[in-house]
Amino acid sequence: MNNAITRPVGWIGDSIDRNTRRTVNGLRLLSGLDRPRTGCTPHLAVWREDRPSLRRYRAGADSGRPPVLLVPSLINRSHIWDLRPGDSFVEGLLSRGYDVFLIDWGTADERDSGNTMSTYVDHYLPAAYAAATRAAGSPPAILAHCFGGVIATLWAATVPEQPPALVALGVPTNWAEMGPLARITQQGRLDPEDVLDDTGNVPPATMLRAFQMLRPLGDLAGYVTLWDRLHDRRAAQAIWALTDWAHDHVPFPGAAFVEMIRRLSRDNALYTGEVLLEDRARELKSITCPFLNVYGTHDHVTPPDSVSPLAGLVGSARADTLALKAGHIGLLVGGSARKQTLPAVTDWLASVRAEASASTGQKQPASDAAAGTGRAAAAGR
Repeated sequence: MNNAITRPVGWIGDSIDRNTRRTVNGLRLLSGLDRPRTGCTPHLAVWREDRPSLRRYRAGADSGRPPVLLVPSLINRSHIWDLRPGDSFVEGLLSRGYDVFLIDWGTADERDSGNTMSTYVDHYLPAAYAAATRAAGSPPAILAHCFGGVIATLWAATVPEQPPALVALGVPTNWAEMGPLARITQQGRLDPEDVLDDTGNVPPATMLRAFQMLRPLGDLAGYVTLWDRLHDRRAAQAIWALTDWAHDHVPFPGAAFVEMIRRLSRDNALYTGEVLLEDRARELKSITCPFLNVYGTHDHVTPPDSVSPLAGLVGSARADTLALKAGHIGLLVGGSARKQTLPAVTDWLASVRAEASASTGQKQPASDAAAGTGRAAAAGR
């Protein structure tokens, strides 16, 4: 048969097969028959108070593993750290020999509307940190993302006993560089109380619309990508899991939101190096533990110019900054997390532990070898 004839015939056949698989995969996803499991790495709840709780992942319960505590944002559900099998930051840390703990802030309701930033900085995070320390037998290093990183940074600026290390991932610092939404609040055109609902909190739909304003065509691009990859079952599941998480916001505690807008956005207090909470100044220069500031060069939620100054504000002798080719969520999920964030962060943590062991004359634990060796490609502040 003439090649000029067989080529279009083959293309038509491939197109029909691809569209058939798209139809089957799409129907299975929409009906719930083939939706990916999320947040399913085996774990135990080792602490709980009010809505927040602390998870310890079972594979990390072996003695000798260096512990890490993951601190998510208040805005989204915590399973972004454990999105789905094969695409899980938690899985990656476990495979590298870490004892992994994760704070789950829960779903705020009217009982939490009075929670201020201090509620999380001075109460819930210290309680969870103490519970993780008891369970692991040693204090954990902290990895914190977005507003969870704000909480963790202000906590470290408050307590005299520092964690072994603090890794801040995509943490908004210079709020003057946070884009159009920040400018609206800074100029006083929007009062934070105006967006609170009858429970006294910011409703999930409001938070979702705010993020959609940052990328007006983001949802459309996501659906186009899903359609383009729908013939590939695994790729479609990955896109579905992330899209479902991104649209599943939780209420933001009202008092904490108001404080965030007035102190961090309007006053840009974090960028000045001093934040006043409950009439007590929290100075970033009081942070003395090894500190790593990580940001994504394609981050549209917390842009690089907002995040990059953080390491220069702390008082740590070792304060490194690491720029990765990733977006805000790409720091935690997908290929960029597996190929960039996890290796870089665990190498940096291993180098911190090696330096600490060398300074005390102790032999580096064998578990550090599993966690990774060598330094992260980080530039000093």
